[in-house]
Amino acid sequence: MQPRDKLVLEFWDRSKKLSIKKKGYRDFVNEFLKLLLKNDFSDNDITTNSLSKDYNLTAYIVAKEKGTIAGLEEFKLLNNDLKLRLFKKDGGKIKNNAVIVKIKGNAKKILSRERSNLNLLQRMSGIATLTNSLNGKLKNKIKIAATRKTLWGLLDKKAVSIGGGLTHRLNLGDGIIIKDNHLKILDYNFEKVKNKSRYIEIEVENAKQALNAAKAIKNIIKKSKNRNLFAIMLDKIKPQEIKSIIKELKELDLHKCILLEASGNITPENIKKYSDCGIDAISMGYITSSAKALNMSLEVR
Repeated sequence: MQPRDKLVLEFWDRSKKLSIKKKGYRDFVNEFLKLLLKNDFSDNDITTNSLSKDYNLTAYIVAKEKGTIAGLEEFKLLNNDLKLRLFKKDGGKIKNNAVIVKIKGNAKKILSRERSNLNLLQRMSGIATLTNSLNGKLKNKIKIAATRKTLWGLLDKKAVSIGGGLTHRLNLGDGIIIKDNHLKILDYNFEKVKNKSRYIEIEVENAKQALNAAKAIKNIIKKSKNRNLFAIMLDKIKPQEIKSIIKELKELDLHKCILLEASGNITPENIKKYSDCGIDAISMGYITSSAKALNMSLEVR
């Protein structure tokens, strides 16, 4: 078996799929950027339309606070008809007043996309900055993962990855999570789903459910040469109880074949308590639903 940390990455990280070079992600981004522009742009942009169509200018995107930059790959796709010079790379650290990008080209294109460009970079950088900050707080002791509680879908997941977090699954077809309602129907009979995906995770809400899930998983592994990886999501369970669950799993020799994730109501204020429980990953909707946009501006010079 692979080392546990490598299994954690295999189970909860899909960052390699989130590149413009990958057709699926590129198609998603192209469609999303069209909506972003359509939401803001109109043929009746009175101010910009007053400019000559041949008027060119030079503009800069400038940071107004320090943080982690993200979204530059997507920014390049949105502005592939303009001349760009990037002074930073995704994941790079920026300081207040740092110049991030120099843009040269048609004034109408630059000015009409100003808000869309800033929204893109500010949101993705805000998520990356928050994720990176939490990683720093935990000193890489444990992995932080996104959830599917996103506003911008794969773009939010990409930003988490740039900030040093794990993406978790990208969609409903990317691995199996058996939630409480599924569990009521399946009644721990995971044989029904074991051939549907390599990655199977069971969500539990208390120690009894965790133990039952672990026993069921061990039985599947015993019966056959199984190619599945299994995880248990400890949902809304307090740190002290998680410690007790892990202790019991170890005593019953159920721990080594199962990865463990803590999720639900985890915030920057209590994350440290969860990181000390002995789990493998922490998933947080907070990093995508509550991240503050990183302040930037577009300046014509």
